[in-house]
Amino acid sequence: MQIYEEPELQNLHKATFVQGRPSLEQVLPHGISREVFEVVVEAFASIVGRANVATGEDLLNFTDPFTPNNKFTPSAAVCPKNIVEIQAVLEIASKHSIPLWTCSRGKNLGYGGAAPRLKGSVVLSLYRMSRILEVNEKQAYAVVEPGVTFWDLSHYCLEKAPSLWASVPFISWGSVLGNTLDRGFGYNALGCHHENICGLEAVLANGDVVRTGQWAAEGAPTGPVSRQSFGPSVEGLFLQSNLGIVTKLAIWLQPRPETYMNVVVHAKDFDDIDGLLEAIAQLRRDDIIQNDPLLSNIILNALNLGMKRNEFQNSNGTLGEEAIEKIKEKYGLAYWACNFDFYGTKEMIMARLRRSREVILKLCPTARLEHELFEGEVGKPLDPKAIESVTVKGEAVGVATVWKAGMINFALPNDGSGHGAHCDFAPLLPHDGKFVKEWLTTAMSLFTEHGFDFLLGGHVFRRHFTAIHQSMYNSDDEEQVRRVDLLMDALDEKSREYRLTNYRAHLRQMDAFQDHYNFNSHAYKRLIQTIKHLIPREFCLPASKEFGPKEKTGFNTSSKMGSERPVIGTLSGIVVRS
Repeated sequence: MQIYEEPELQNLHKATFVQGRPSLEQVLPHGISREVFEVVVEAFASIVGRANVATGEDLLNFTDPFTPNNKFTPSAAVCPKNIVEIQAVLEIASKHSIPLWTCSRGKNLGYGGAAPRLKGSVVLSLYRMSRILEVNEKQAYAVVEPGVTFWDLSHYCLEKAPSLWASVPFISWGSVLGNTLDRGFGYNALGCHHENICGLEAVLANGDVVRTGQWAAEGAPTGPVSRQSFGPSVEGLFLQSNLGIVTKLAIWLQPRPETYMNVVVHAKDFDDIDGLLEAIAQLRRDDIIQNDPLLSNIILNALNLGMKRNEFQNSNGTLGEEAIEKIKEKYGLAYWACNFDFYGTKEMIMARLRRSREVILKLCPTARLEHELFEGEVGKPLDPKAIESVTVKGEAVGVATVWKAGMINFALPNDGSGHGAHCDFAPLLPHDGKFVKEWLTTAMSLFTEHGFDFLLGGHVFRRHFTAIHQSMYNSDDEEQVRRVDLLMDALDEKSREYRLTNYRAHLRQMDAFQDHYNFNSHAYKRLIQTIKHLIPREFCLPASKEFGPKEKTGFNTSSKMGSERPVIGTLSGIVVRS
């Protein structure tokens, strides 16, 4: 199937999801016969077109490429183009009790990709809904559909809205909307994406369409710019939830600064983590550092520089202290590196740099700072592509790339055989250096015990540290797959002792992670279940419309979408994943 128009992204998708992977087990939704399911598939095809319903080998495009045991296999995938088609799909799904799992681009790798949590579900993929509806340079926001990738938004801004920098992740083939709803992040000043949502549109399970915030007021000029609305703010109900299918999102973008500086702080040894974290956290809380710093360990940093594992160790087991010292020597790295950026006038940036140096060297005396300043040529603005070509850190200046996808092959044998994979464990940690060092020491020992190298790369947010532990493995190696599962379970069990929660979960750990929220016999879970059950099972939808070209909100639109007919549906799982 052609999932991307850009050859570079399509080739990467095919190499990751299709090539070299075994055939899928054919499954059906629970309780549904083959005869009934064939009727359902034909009904879906009549709505979206035969080419946009995936079965058989085409289903590899809608799976978790890192889970080899077909545990989360879908029965089919249906790919609508607009809200009318979504509503019709929901009607068919409800009529036949077909569970749906919605994704946008399905690139939530390390957590399950496009695969459904409930085996046999039909994947409702929104990748064909790929319009950038609006980019407003003056007020610095974008309105996008689920299929819009970071690659799309980055290139649009670079070519048509150069005064704005999109926030992009390391690998830009994922959905802006999906990543945002799954609390994902990028690397510029507005990199914590879900904190920069300003209204969304969603289709509920009964087919009704709702808009949040100022968007709920027809024609309000403040729709994508103000989060101060009357009554409860409900955007959060659609983050990592199954309460509706989000079809449009307004998100704020960063205005291009006059001057830009990249700063890297190096801390020599593992034991320096407490002082380094305390320093970076203080600077982030004080708003001296303007984006959310990336804090990563030596193995991940060396991977960014093209390190091959077999250069330093050919034997079984993890990279030991001797190998780590060799890596330091070859690449000139310390154990820790912390990347962050400054934006503004040159005077403002130099003041921020001075204060950062003072705080960092006070709390982490062994640290050293590197920095690089970029100014536009006389009479010309900053050129993000020129910055990216020098620093190879285009994410911080809104330049989308996908070359870091190759890091996934880190754990493959020397001959390159196998299928590179990773599974992530991402607890939220307080800004407490002693606590963080103790947890990371414990986590690293669990990685070593289960035979995996300890890779860490996380973001220091304003009030907490999201520590992403990455286990790289060969998904064609059954023994490694078994040990990855054991490692993830061990990390979860240990995190309970520390009373930690995770910001995301792989499909296999969703129930376990949700169970951490146990106050008052899981009152939080009961509240969400109550809200879900209150959505009406059936009613006639009033005629409604998508955004129109002349609508006062300023958004581009398409055609009328409403119909006087009952539309109901069932949803199962996270609504939109990147």
